[in-house]
Amino acid sequence: MSKKLFTICLLLCVFSIEVHAEDNLNSVIDGIQKKYEQINNFQALFTQESEVKALNKTQLAQGEVWFKKPGKMRWNYNSPNKDQIVSDGKTLWFYDEEEEQVIETPLAQVSETQSTTTLLSGLGNIKELFNASFAESEDISPNGSYLVDLVPKGDEEYNKVTISVNKTDMMVNTLYLYDPFGNLTTVKLADIKVDGGVSDSLFNFKTPDGAEVVKPPSFQ
Repeated sequence: MSKKLFTICLLLCVFSIEVHAEDNLNSVIDGIQKKYEQINNFQALFTQESEVKALNKTQLAQGEVWFKKPGKMRWNYNSPNKDQIVSDGKTLWFYDEEEEQVIETPLAQVSETQSTTTLLSGLGNIKELFNASFAESEDISPNGSYLVDLVPKGDEEYNKVTISVNKTDMMVNTLYLYDPFGNLTTVKLADIKVDGGVSDSLFNFKTPDGAEVVKPPSFQ
């Protein structure tokens, strides 16, 4: 599964949810939607674990993420490589340090082709984009959290996203992405800071020295 997919999907779910334990699924989804619309920015540390069944291996990564409306985000990977994913609200850049390559695409074009990205601009509606249900999965441990499955209604490159929400403080703490090839990507968030001082300059992308910039034909 590409970093592009889990990153964009993660932006749906990294906000606190103001509901009570006895509330039903509808209330939980409404809480996610309401809180997302209220929050202007956040930053967090993340760890990522990707199971690649075709290679029979697990890939580990970690770093820090910042998000700010409308459509601004930055993912700085600290290990194993210094990769970056950056959007200034108009353009989306993916820097692969190992390949020394930057893929540049207009954010609006990406939003038109993948339903989850519409939430980057605050225009997306979870109930319109996904079929939601409480998860009953033996593959992941709730650890005292609610588990909610989000299955895309449109054509997507993944089967579903499962979010883990802490029952005590109602914060989304973990995201699980399942792709059609049976691979699972797990992203855990820590030290989340909401509506702090996130400067717009953080989302100005600078092409690293020696990197090739590639624009997919459909976006040129």
